[in-house]
Amino acid sequence: MRLFIALNFNEEIKTRLSELREQLRAQSATGNFTHDENFHLTLAFLGETPKEKLDLLINIMEEVRSPPFDIILNRTGCFNRGYKELWWIGADPASSGLQLLRTIHGHLVSRLETEGFPVDKRPLSAHITLGREIIHPRPIVLDTPELTVRADNISLMKSEHIRGKLTYTEIGNFRLQN
Repeated sequence: MRLFIALNFNEEIKTRLSELREQLRAQSATGNFTHDENFHLTLAFLGETPKEKLDLLINIMEEVRSPPFDIILNRTGCFNRGYKELWWIGADPASSGLQLLRTIHGHLVSRLETEGFPVDKRPLSAHITLGREIIHPRPIVLDTPELTVRADNISLMKSEHIRGKLTYTEIGNFRLQN
């Protein structure tokens, strides 16, 4: 199973993210745009993982100690991948919620590494992907909203292609608490 740990969003936030994605789509010649149900913020990517490791992963997630908190999303940008771009909305660098998110990410990465999972040790890039492989004829200008996202649980997610569509399914979650 291809797995990752993420923050998921409520329907209101997904609707606001879809509005921003549609601004991006309208200014793009082509691209792969994130489906509403797939909006998330990745905390740790695990990749192919045997089913036998699921209980261990849930235990690692249950070790996270943090009260629920808010994250402010208020900036957009892109990662360049050759002549194609990955566009995102990201967390306010000055947000206290981003610091808590980085602490959770650090704990997860440390524990996953201790248990032998291959982990990406780069600092957390707190962003939500709006579209990949974006090609556009003119510079893109997005009317970026300021969104307050409540982080109150973390989810273990499975990524798979179902009938040609990338689908993310929650297979476990843990509520944040002290």
